[in-house]
Amino acid sequence: MNIRFIIIFLLSLLVAATTGRNASAQQDKSSGARFALVIGNAKYPDSDAPLTDAINDARELAKELRRNGFDVDIGENLSKDAMRSALDRLYGKIKSGSVALLFFSGYGIQSDRQSYMIPVDAQIWTEPDVRRDGFSVDSMLSEMNIKGANVKVAILNASRRNPFERRFRPVAAGLAPVIAPRDTMIMYSAAPGTVAGNVTTDQSLFVTELIKEMRTQNLTGEEVFTHTRFSVTRASRGDQTPWFSSSLAEEFYFNQSARRDSYSTVAPPPVRESEPERRPAPATDSEDQARRDYQRAGQIGTRKGWEDFLDKHPTGHYAILAEDQIGRASCRERR
Repeated sequence: MNIRFIIIFLLSLLVAATTGRNASAQQDKSSGARFALVIGNAKYPDSDAPLTDAINDARELAKELRRNGFDVDIGENLSKDAMRSALDRLYGKIKSGSVALLFFSGYGIQSDRQSYMIPVDAQIWTEPDVRRDGFSVDSMLSEMNIKGANVKVAILNASRRNPFERRFRPVAAGLAPVIAPRDTMIMYSAAPGTVAGNVTTDQSLFVTELIKEMRTQNLTGEEVFTHTRFSVTRASRGDQTPWFSSSLAEEFYFNQSARRDSYSTVAPPPVRESEPERRPAPATDSEDQARRDYQRAGQIGTRKGWEDFLDKHPTGHYAILAEDQIGRASCRERR
C-alpha cells in the first residue's frame, strides 16, 4: 500500500513538473511576441484629394515589420468603427511581456493637448468633434500598458495641414507632445506644433528613411528613431524635422537578428556613400532636459509657461517650437 502511494506521488510530481515546464515555455513564447497594427488612411471625403503616400507607407512598413518578426494587422481607409475594431484586435493579442506597435499614416489633430488619429468618415466641424470621432494616442498607449505590453511603440505620419483644422483654427496646430508611459517609444513625422509639407510622391520621405534605418545593422530602436530624424532633416534641408520621445528602460531592437551581445565586439555600421559626412551625435543631456521641460510647458498650456521655458532654454530646436507656441497664444488673445 505504501509502495503504491509512493508511486502515485512520484507520478503526480512528474506530471506537475512537465505541466509547469510547458506553461513556462508557453509564457516565454507569448512574452516575446511582437504585434503591430498598421493603418493607412488616404481617402477622406472632406479632403480635396487622397493622400498620395498613406497607403504605400502602410504597406511598405508592414512588410518590413513582418520581416522583423511582427504579427502585423494592416488596415486601409478605415472608418471609425473599423479603427475601433482594429485597435480592439490589437489589445486582445497583447500578452504580458510582449511588444505592441501602432503605425498610423493619415490626418491627425491636436485637441486639449492630446493627439488624435482621424478615421476617414469623421464628421469634424468643431474642436469637440475631434474628441468624439478621433482616437487619442495617449489613450491607446495607456491601454497597451494596461494589457501588459513590455514595449510600446507608436509611429505617426500624421503631422499634416488638414481640411478639418481649417474649419475652426486660423493656423494648423500639428500634434501634441506625449508624456509616454514607461517603456514606450513614440515618433512623429514632424515636431509637435508643426506640420510637414504636402507629399506628392508615392512614399513619404519620413517612412523611406525610417525603413532604411530599421535595416541598418546594430541599431537600437532609439538609434533608429534618432538617425531617422537626422536623415529626414538633412534630406528636407530643415523643412521637416521628425520628433520622438522614449521612456525605454532596456534596449529594444526592431531587427532582432541585429542585437549586440557587447559593444566592444561590434563594429560601427558603415556610412552610406550618399552620406559621406559623419552622423550627428545622439541628443545630449541638455537636449533631453529641454525636451522634458517642453513637455511640461505643453501640459501647462499657458503663454507664461512657454515664456518660462524660453527663459531656461533660450536657444535650440525646442526654443523655436516654444516661440511658435507663444505666437499662437498671441493670435488667440487677439481674437
